[in-house]
Amino acid sequence: MKQVIGQTESLCPVCLGRIAAQKVEEDGSIYMEKFCARHGEFRALIWRQDSRHYLKWAEGSEPGAGAFQRFSESARGCPYDCGLCPEHQTRACSMVIELTTRCNLKCPVCFASSGETGLYEPDIETIRSMYKAVKETMETCTIQFSGGEPTLRDDLPQIIALGREMGFDHILVSTNGIRIAREPDFLKKLKDSGCGAIYLQFDGVTDDVYRYTRGLPLTDVKKQALENCAKEQIGVILVPTVIHGVNDDQLGDIIQFAKSWIPTVKGVHFQPVSHFGRYPQAPSDEERTTIPDIINALESQTCGELKWEHFLPRHVRDAHCSFSSFFILTEEGKLQSMSALARQVVTGSGARTADPQESALRFISRHWRFKGVSPEEQNSFYSRLLAYNLTITCMAFQEVWTVDLNRLRGCCLQVMTPDKRIVPFCANYLTSTSGERLYPGPLPSESSEEETARQYSPET
Repeated sequence: MKQVIGQTESLCPVCLGRIAAQKVEEDGSIYMEKFCARHGEFRALIWRQDSRHYLKWAEGSEPGAGAFQRFSESARGCPYDCGLCPEHQTRACSMVIELTTRCNLKCPVCFASSGETGLYEPDIETIRSMYKAVKETMETCTIQFSGGEPTLRDDLPQIIALGREMGFDHILVSTNGIRIAREPDFLKKLKDSGCGAIYLQFDGVTDDVYRYTRGLPLTDVKKQALENCAKEQIGVILVPTVIHGVNDDQLGDIIQFAKSWIPTVKGVHFQPVSHFGRYPQAPSDEERTTIPDIINALESQTCGELKWEHFLPRHVRDAHCSFSSFFILTEEGKLQSMSALARQVVTGSGARTADPQESALRFISRHWRFKGVSPEEQNSFYSRLLAYNLTITCMAFQEVWTVDLNRLRGCCLQVMTPDKRIVPFCANYLTSTSGERLYPGPLPSESSEEETARQYSPET
């Protein structure tokens, strides 16, 4: 029996027009239903087989703090005026800055369709102005460099150093790991310039997974990248893109792999595949991966070492986008949940002394950095809490079939564009059924065909 549990607004998957939507519970799962007068009815699964958890997940939701300065006005209404506009209710916990459209892979699941729109690469002064805009709007947040493949820029160490000089304490580099695996000296430059952690694309533990998701066997590349990071003592967050029937049976194996690389590996951040960019086809409900699917798989594939109660909703405006958890690795090689303690440390004795964005920033900064301890200290509880820890987190991005504008207004993962607008991540990459982006990507730079074609090939 179907029951309506909430009303919201969404977009038509065909024309990207704003339309009314409702969330309904049926047979224990939660669906979004919506109707476009031009293109008909749409229905998509958003939370599988656990409506009780869905309702409980929302209990800790908080609005957070808005931006200090707005760069756009409300004209057409959400989601067409991002900049941020006055309708947006949350400032950034992480700010993504795209440094290039170049990439040394052509991943079938790339949400940014990198390499297909010509070469874009902001110069150092443009990046300085982007840093400045972030400071003016947000004061401070985590900076996450993305692309394309940001390590293809030889001046990446200088870009990181500039960010540190301008007051950004925690800077992450999102990478497929190819260059840092092959050029440890370049990794050292990133570390010395102030890079806080490596956000490493890591979809599984076997090459068949990478052939599907990235087009090449890459397990040896990932391991070499990790070895180099261990030598440089720089923290790594493994980032699996989870696809039903491809690697969702390897989530437990990924956790076991991560455990074997502690204290270098500081976290695993699961991302259910996003059906936009180069992967825009509409999935069936059976093909979708929702947050309960991730948690159930982690519980079953680790034989109960990880449990549902270990995973907590993040206290943001709408908590249904994510979960977080914190563990220490015991001397017996087991993960012991410390999630409640981690939340108290971040927010202050369990009290809400920080807004959600500040809490998220503290969580990332505190737990995603490499922390070494001496061999004599390894057996103490404090040293294991400090260094032998692991975060397990998840972010389920919204697509055109599932986008909830109430949830979008509370998004704290945002993208700084070259024209110094700030766009929520899901809005920035949202793609219609015909491949049209709600927010077109950056325009190509003026460059020669040779420069546009320049690649750092993994096969050379």
